[in-house]
Amino acid sequence: MAIDRLNKLTILLPSKDSRWFLSQLYQLNIVHITDTFSHIGNSSISQFQRFPTVVEEIEKNIQKLNTILSILKIFFQKKKSFVEGVFPIPLQVTQEELDHAFSRMDIESIHRECQVQYERYSVLQKQQKQRKEEIDKLTGFLPLADEFVRIRNVRNVSFFYCQVSEARWNRFLRDEPANEFLAWQIVSKTEEKLKILFAYLNNDKDVALSLLAKYDLKEIPFPALSDNVKEDVRRLTLDMANVIREQDTIRKRFLELSYEWRSLEILLGYWENEREKMIAQRRCAMSKRLFVLVGYVKTTDRLRLDTLLSNEFQHASVMYEEPSPIDKVPVSITLNRFFKPAQLLINMFGLPNYFTFDPTPFVIVSFLIFFGLCFGDVFYGLFLTVFSAWMARKYRHSEPLSNFMKLFLYAGISTMIFGAATGGWAGDLYNPMYLGENNLLLKAKERLTLLDPLSKPVIALLIAIGLGALNQFYGITLRMYGEFLRKNIMNAICDGLLWLIMLPGFLILVSTIFFKIPDYVYTIGKYMAIIGAVGLISTQGRNEKGIAGKIFTGIVSLYGIVGTYGCSGFIGDILSYTRIMALGLTTTIIGMAFNIVAALFKTGTFVGMILFIVTLVSGHMFNFVMSILGAFIHPARLIFLEFFGRFYEGGAPKFQPYGFGNQRIVLKENGNK
Repeated sequence: MAIDRLNKLTILLPSKDSRWFLSQLYQLNIVHITDTFSHIGNSSISQFQRFPTVVEEIEKNIQKLNTILSILKIFFQKKKSFVEGVFPIPLQVTQEELDHAFSRMDIESIHRECQVQYERYSVLQKQQKQRKEEIDKLTGFLPLADEFVRIRNVRNVSFFYCQVSEARWNRFLRDEPANEFLAWQIVSKTEEKLKILFAYLNNDKDVALSLLAKYDLKEIPFPALSDNVKEDVRRLTLDMANVIREQDTIRKRFLELSYEWRSLEILLGYWENEREKMIAQRRCAMSKRLFVLVGYVKTTDRLRLDTLLSNEFQHASVMYEEPSPIDKVPVSITLNRFFKPAQLLINMFGLPNYFTFDPTPFVIVSFLIFFGLCFGDVFYGLFLTVFSAWMARKYRHSEPLSNFMKLFLYAGISTMIFGAATGGWAGDLYNPMYLGENNLLLKAKERLTLLDPLSKPVIALLIAIGLGALNQFYGITLRMYGEFLRKNIMNAICDGLLWLIMLPGFLILVSTIFFKIPDYVYTIGKYMAIIGAVGLISTQGRNEKGIAGKIFTGIVSLYGIVGTYGCSGFIGDILSYTRIMALGLTTTIIGMAFNIVAALFKTGTFVGMILFIVTLVSGHMFNFVMSILGAFIHPARLIFLEFFGRFYEGGAPKFQPYGFGNQRIVLKENGNK
């Protein structure tokens, strides 16, 4: 239950055996290949070249498959649950299914058909839009259809066709000059708009147009089409029907292709894996006679690699060595089933340095305590536990999602425990005004509650601050543990133990401002602070040059400007833990508010009881969803910033063995479920 031990390896073999060797190594799936050229001396690097691979065809296949799937998404939305939309769940694929997809799917022809059909569909969409606009434009002239030819042939007279509101039309009618220079006819009338055809002499054009502009009448231009408006509308309508029919045919064809979605995703996953395979191969070096591979292998897998080399490649040479701190060593973590879900927190922050330790077992305790205190409610915890257990079982084939839900299962149990200890039962649902006198929840609350934060908020606040201080000391202790693993005894003492002496003493002295403490406790705190401070001043500047520089650095390190920690940082960090109490109170108070609202409907009638239950359930579901976000985010923040900042060294690359592995598909043996 730790970071897997690795050996750095260098493999040399004749170039003629390189492709067969890489093929066999791929089947083993145990070696992480690094860039070999970074390990070849400058004097020899000119003799080598990167292992030749052909990635172009693979990239073309990936691009074609992505194009096909992106086009299919336009016409067919693959149904996914909310969870599946958030977490990529790989397809469980057998070798037989993979071979079957290759044998029946012609990527080139499908890609060509999809492109042609989509381009045609895009053209048809433009045509449909154009026809619709033309039909809408001509529809306004249908009332004039019978007079259209005669209107256009009248000489010395111009026409102005427009749409106007009834209020504006009534104002226009009261305008005497308008009656003198304009003639009109109401073509059509609705409740809101009228369509008017105006006529005026060409000699009176300027006056007529100024009168029309006075009332802001917008002209509907006569269409530049044939004189038979009805025939034009009928023809355009028929054309648009044909366009829609052809679009439907294309959509049906894309729907048929969507039935091959799974096969297309399987092929995409395969070719993505092939691309990663080629990229890994290009990290190897090769000359005319020699092939060189540098990488890492787990110590537990060395025997398998040695067996392959001894049986198949007798001319190969392999050299194992312990990784060096100057190497960027990849990290693989093996955990038992209980701690595995908590690895999500580590993956979110970044893998630990190979030469440190895996903090997962140490983190899960703090996280679950903080989560339970922030969310603390028995009913919320029970619902979270049951729901998470169901989801973990439903998606057990997806290890990341299953572990994510198991983490929330643990968090649900913690929530129930701390909810019972702090008196959180769906807010205050145990109150007699909701469930009557001497109800079971009230009895359970009275027996199990250890501290009610609402009635004793100061004590709850002190407990939160105390947890923060303990968690900081815990983090410093883990820093010492990491330094001991590296055999840096001096760093463990100077950057860990001295702070564990000084900070508790400092905390005792500060607490005297707010509390009266026994004299012997004050004396202990004073001497701890003095001893720790003297030790820190003497050692925190140990890497500086000159006595003055060492002492000055040691003094300012007490504040926290330089050095591994500081009193100011310690105070700020432990105050951050007050959010635990704030979030716990928020969850309870909002739950109580919904209980009060629900009680307003409890009138003793059947309808009132139904409304009471509906309001109660919907309100608490809302509180559950909103509170669980804070209960996860804020403890994670306390872990990542205030806790990890004391000891954690991240940023290591992930151990990725050279072999079949893909987030899109998972290859399983036939018959496995």
